[in-house]
Amino acid sequence: MTLSRRALLARALPTAVIGTVAMPFVARSGFATTAQHTLKMVYPDTPTHPFMAVAKRFAENVKAKTDGAVEVQVFTTGQLGSQVNMLTGIQTGIIDLCAHTSGFVQTLYPKFMVVDLPSLFRDAATAERVLDSATGTKLLSELPAKGIYGLSYGHFGWRVVSTTGRVVEKPDQMKGMKIRVQPGAIFASMFNSLGASPVQIDLSELYLALSQHAIEAIETPAISMFASKHYEVVKVINQTNHVYNVGVMMGSKRKLDSLDPKYQEAIRAASKEMTPDWRSTIAEKTDEAVAGMRAAGVAVQTVDRSAYRSALQPVYDQFRPTIGAELMDEVVKQAS
Repeated sequence: MTLSRRALLARALPTAVIGTVAMPFVARSGFATTAQHTLKMVYPDTPTHPFMAVAKRFAENVKAKTDGAVEVQVFTTGQLGSQVNMLTGIQTGIIDLCAHTSGFVQTLYPKFMVVDLPSLFRDAATAERVLDSATGTKLLSELPAKGIYGLSYGHFGWRVVSTTGRVVEKPDQMKGMKIRVQPGAIFASMFNSLGASPVQIDLSELYLALSQHAIEAIETPAISMFASKHYEVVKVINQTNHVYNVGVMMGSKRKLDSLDPKYQEAIRAASKEMTPDWRSTIAEKTDEAVAGMRAAGVAVQTVDRSAYRSALQPVYDQFRPTIGAELMDEVVKQAS
């Protein structure tokens, strides 16, 4: 029997967001001062994703730093638009704050592809060193031209290839596989170069697409797969770790410029203070998610990362002109 889209989504998402929009989180810190400004913050996953706890602590920190004058409401994917529309919303000022992945940021600012080059970072410490360097700061400093302030970096979890049954220990085992990818052009190129067939589908539609075999695989972080209950239809997690999956905390230039400078500074400070919490929370919860999915019967498969790195080298050559030779060489050198 084929389940309806509504029934499938009901299994994939918390009951609160089926049929009606889930209420956003609002920080309540007990300040006597009535909030002068209410900011809408969004991130690209479900309410059960561990980033929600990080976002709540950020909201509470902003409220504390502004003596209750600035209140942050936290929304999730679908509540203020699709994952793609989140960036449009922050440009126009409909959304005030957004934590999103670099894979989406590169659709507006192609130089961000540099941090999503396949197999670029061997571990989290290497990625963090590059992002926290002058190079990472320079990438953020160029976003205001797009109507966005880049406030800080975080992490949404290493991207892995999860399938409805196929093991892809070697690159050539990807051939013919229909896989959902992020919108960034570099992601489509990665899987095209491996002989797979990449397609773009919003996160909210993945459970249905997998269960009805419209796609065979997804390349999302394990932590996201667990939060969205995709493990109910996915049977194998292939630990490709092909992209570190940088998180970028951003603010609407239009909105932040309208605030008192002291509030702008408070938001910027809270964003930077969120970084270690964001990174450590995702690392810890990823381990828990993988353990939970193993217990649920999902196979966790190691892969030949050296073979993948070699097979994906043409992607570097393809995007070198777009990223810029100097920036690419600088980041690759730092990552090595």
